[in-house]
Amino acid sequence: MIEQEGKDNNPHKTKYTDANNKYLGDDDKGYGKEWNEKYQLDLIGREYCRDRSIACNKDEYMFLISWKNEKSKFVMAHHKWIKSVLDQMKEIKVGLKGYKYLDEAIELCTELGMPITDAEIIRTNSTGLTIYNPKNLADRIKGMKNKKVKTKAEKIAERLLYEQQQSVN
Repeated sequence: MIEQEGKDNNPHKTKYTDANNKYLGDDDKGYGKEWNEKYQLDLIGREYCRDRSIACNKDEYMFLISWKNEKSKFVMAHHKWIKSVLDQMKEIKVGLKGYKYLDEAIELCTELGMPITDAEIIRTNSTGLTIYNPKNLADRIKGMKNKKVKTKAEKIAERLLYEQQQSVN
């Protein structure tokens, strides 16, 4: 979990791990037992698990390899996305702690593309905020959003376009 990166025994993680284990159970009880009974597959092998295998052709094997690669890409993309959101929230918290006037918080929200009114803030909090340089903070947060890493093909295409433009000039 990205929220636990660099942390060992965090109470937040322990709480969710315990809840998952309680719900899922293990092989002898709970959802684990139900899953095993519903989806178990008996494999006939010669000697224990190391000799058990399921035959497949090359296409099926290549499909499984590609699926595993795509799964890995998805996990990495999700990790980067969550890290980006957490970094943005960290910046917002730091900025909001330094704000002094409610108008500055409203300006920040407008700069971030989330316009709100002072009535909405007062209705939920009823206290003023202390804010420092909302436009600068909004620009920093916008700059952190969804940084896309270019693929090799995109870099090559950009370079070819650049070279083509240079030859025209």
